[in-house]
Amino acid sequence: MADYALALGDVVKLKQPYRPNTWAERQAPDWPGFEFGIVAEFGEGSQVSLFLYDRAGQLLITPTLATQTLLLPTYFECSLDELVRYQIVTDSDYFTDDQ
Repeated sequence: MADYALALGDVVKLKQPYRPNTWAERQAPDWPGFEFGIVAEFGEGSQVSLFLYDRAGQLLITPTLATQTLLLPTYFECSLDELVRYQIVTDSDYFTDDQ
């Protein structure tokens, strides 16, 4: 990813899927975990916040933060070194407000 600067809304793939125990316990034994992320915001240095999702499109939502009427995706923070570019927002059919 050194030759491309990520933008908000870009899709990335995690080099190592995220498998939180609270989710893995409710999934099939071969569930790979949350493998993909949508860039939500940039932190300091090489830090980035993502909205994670799995192959089935299920977003990572922390149950303890969710109410029955409103479910919000959970931020996952990581370093750019842990990611592989997957899809560039401007190469797809959707755009962010700043484009």
